[in-house]
Parts: sequence; C-alpha cells; structure tokens
Amino acid sequence: MPPPPKRRVTGPDPLPGQRARGALLGLAIGNALAVPTAGRPFYAPAFPQLAEGPYQGMHGGGPHDLRKGQVTEPTQLAVALALSLRDMKRYDAGDALKRYRAWQSHAISVSEPMRELFQECDASLPPHLKDAGKRVWQKNLRRLAPAGALPRVVPLGVHLTRDPFALAKAALEDTALTHFDPRSQLAGAGLCAAIAKAVTGGPNLKAADLLPAAEVGISLAAAALGKQEKDYVQEVAFAAKLLREDLALAAQDDPQLYGPELHMHRPGNNAVRAAFRLAFWELLHVPTAEAALLDVIHRGGDTEVHGAVTGALVGAFHGEGALPEEWRQKVLLALQPYNPLQKGTVLWEVYHPRHLLLLAPA
Repeated sequence: MPPPPKRRVTGPDPLPGQRARGALLGLAIGNALAVPTAGRPFYAPAFPQLAEGPYQGMHGGGPHDLRKGQVTEPTQLAVALALSLRDMKRYDAGDALKRYRAWQSHAISVSEPMRELFQECDASLPPHLKDAGKRVWQKNLRRLAPAGALPRVVPLGVHLTRDPFALAKAALEDTALTHFDPRSQLAGAGLCAAIAKAVTGGPNLKAADLLPAAEVGISLAAAALGKQEKDYVQEVAFAAKLLREDLALAAQDDPQLYGPELHMHRPGNNAVRAAFRLAFWELLHVPTAEAALLDVIHRGGDTEVHGAVTGALVGAFHGEGALPEEWRQKVLLALQPYNPLQKGTVLWEVYHPRHLLLLAPA
C-alpha cells in the first residue's frame, strides 16, 4: 500500500500583507510626494481629466527644505499611533495622546489645529486631557472640520481589519482626541473601514466594493457616537449624511471639488470632506496608484494630507507592488544615517515611516 501523499505546506495568502503594506507605504509616499506642492493653488483641469505637472517623483524641498522622501505631520503622527498599537497590543487613547504630545517638540512644523489642541492640553489636567479636542471644537463654535486626523488613523484600518465594531470605536476615539468635529470622526471611521475591506477583500475585490464598506463604517461610527454624545445627535446625523453624499459624488465623473459649496483650494469648514471625497474619486476613476498620486499632488491645496489619504486608500486596494519601487526606497531610506554605527535623529529613530510596516502581516 503506497504511503499517503504528503500535505503541501503553504504560507499565508500574500494578498492581505501586500495590501496592508500598500496602505501604510502609500500613506507615507503620498505625503512625501506632496512636499513641494503643499498649500499651492495649482491650476488643474476639470475632472475627470487628470492634472499634469513637473513633479513626477520625489523632489523634497518645500518651505522647510526637506530631503527627498522625507515625510511630515500626517505620516509622523500615524507612526506614533502605529508604535502605540505595537507596544500596547491594542488601541489605547491615553497612550496615543501621550505620544502625539511628545512628537510636538520634534516636529518639522505643527498644523494650526494641532497647535490649538496642544495648547488646550497644556492648560488641562488629567483626566481631562482626552476631552481637549472636544473643548477646542466647542471654542470654535462647533464649526471646525480639519482633515489632519484622517491620514493618522490609517494604521487602525490595518490593525483591526477583522473587528468592524472595534475599528469604528478606535477610529472615533483617536480622531476625537484632536479633531472632535463629527465630520472628522466619521470620515476617519469610513476611511479605516474601506482600508480594512481592501486588506481582507481577496483577489476578486473591486474598487467599487470599498464604497459600501466605507458607508458601513460611517453608520457604525455614527450609531456609537450618537449614543455617546447625546447633546450632539443632530451634528452626528448631519455629518453622516454629508459623508454619504461625498461617497456618492466620488463615484461621479465630476466630484464637484471646485464648486461653491466645497473647493479644494478653499475648503473652509469642509477640509476633511475634500480629502475624503478626493481619495475615493481617485480610487474609482484612476487606474493606477501612481497616476492617482500624481494627479492629487498637481491639484494643489492641502496636498500633504490629500496625498497621504489617497496614497493609503489606493495603496490598500492596489497593493505594495503598485507603488513605484523608487518611491518606496526614497521614503524608507530618507534620513538614514550615513554611518550605520551612528545613531540617527529622532525623526529617523522614532517618527520614521519604516516603523509603519511593523503592523503589516508577514
């Protein structure tokens, strides 16, 4: 009688790992590509024609004269969150906030919303630190909807892919630390849900499948936030409605991002919606991750945030291999000490995007 055939040993499906790495590297690459165009009101053609321009790779520069591949606040804070998730083995709001505050003294620059938040934290005592973001929102007459927390929460979409309720809760908690406005909180939950869907979606996943996933993330987060913040139920419901409209417009040829209600160069109180809508438009209408990022950075506005959010979303869908090798290497090696025996700066040792990959499955 012949011996039974040996079982073939196979490793894990490489697709989830490739897509997780794509989300995390896409975040950093989009941020780094945007450095020379950030804040500039570039002329761009009307959608769906793609924008063109001189920045076809990593150029560095910008107002802070950064090196090629160097990242800024959107990615550095995402790294801080990723390190917290690694060390705590779960999401811990107190630990995350401690790391965001520690980053301030090493930051290349600090955005105005984060500066306001840190000032409020400095004036607070535990256990009221976690409510600092809420107080900033209230002081701004409940009209503040910046986009800074949107790229930061991307690691949650990779770390909590299998638990949509825990993912929605963590996205709400982390966004609320710094950007309490319900539009910001629900947008973060929707983006994380879409990234989780991309990572776990399997080989037959379509870009359009990420829209209903984002809607589910928004709905779960809206239900939780409305129950938690009963005084702001109307704001939560209205935020959910607006973000669903953003997803619907992202599916159209013209996402209306140069209109009177929402303009990429003058986002006002809709900055988070502009970043959210643009990222999903790029996912649905541009065939490659590379082309999507080049379009984003040549449309001007807050391109560091727009590039980071779009990079995370299209990287999650297309996978790490869709991001040009040269871009990946520039980001992963930026700020590396020339002497391997020499210790690098804090931006290399602590806040460098290579640490994001600690969350990606093997």
